[in-house]
Amino acid sequence: MSAEDFSDVFDADETHVWWGTVAEPLGPDAIAVLSAAERDSARAMTAEAGLYYAGAHVAVRRVLAGYLGARPADLRLGRLRCPECGDSDHGAPCVEWPPTELSYSLSRSGPHWLLGVTGGGHRIGVDLEQVLGFDTAAVAPSVLSDRELAHLRQESEPAAQLAVFLRYWTRKEAVLKASGVGLMTDVRAVDVHGPPGGGPLVVRHAAATGPDSWVVEDLAVGPGRYAAIAREAAAAGPLRLIGKPPPTAHKAGSAEPPGAARLPVAAAPSDTDERRSAPWPSATSSLSMT
Repeated sequence: MSAEDFSDVFDADETHVWWGTVAEPLGPDAIAVLSAAERDSARAMTAEAGLYYAGAHVAVRRVLAGYLGARPADLRLGRLRCPECGDSDHGAPCVEWPPTELSYSLSRSGPHWLLGVTGGGHRIGVDLEQVLGFDTAAVAPSVLSDRELAHLRQESEPAAQLAVFLRYWTRKEAVLKASGVGLMTDVRAVDVHGPPGGGPLVVRHAAATGPDSWVVEDLAVGPGRYAAIAREAAAAGPLRLIGKPPPTAHKAGSAEPPGAARLPVAAAPSDTDERRSAPWPSATSSLSMT
């Protein structure tokens, strides 16, 4: 079976982005990958929300295990302390074991998930939102800067206003997650007004510790979804979108549901270099997710 090499995430400030959608119930083998705390969290949710949560976390563990040459169930995932208040409940996620400089950020919206991965211990944040109806005009003043709000109000159609809002919101949350403070700050102060085409822009935002300059880019992750990634401006190297957009139509005889995207399952690590040469099976032996 052919394998694709993803070890470049450890070199040249490379960043990888994976994405997919939880499409079906998880089998016992997938559930066994999760920690006891993750399983408890999933059980405490509604059946649908628990499936989406568990499916995304299974995907994260399998992707990270492929980079680290470890079994997905053996990973110990935790959180860093918030640089502002020191609380680890809302700090940036981290890999506690095995020891690594790999950093990651996860975002979920309904069944959809987005995962950013980078090396060198650099901070990273991603955010994903699906288009849902809500009162944009009522919410926008509490989260948008004056400049962003003025731009939104130039749009007369509700759909166009919603698109502007979600683009700003995903950029903002990506920055706040990268800085490690999350939403425990004044969101309006994080100004992410920039190119309408989604080209990279530099955003200034400083926490008590860490970088104060971030490169923010919009990501194309399928229709009806908005996404963005924020990375340290001093370490924003190549960006590689690995997750593939879902197909537009379901082919007769295919084993996957419409819109399915698949995530490779990490195989056993190499005996020669577990960290940098973990094999990645082709998508034909994958965990099915849309």
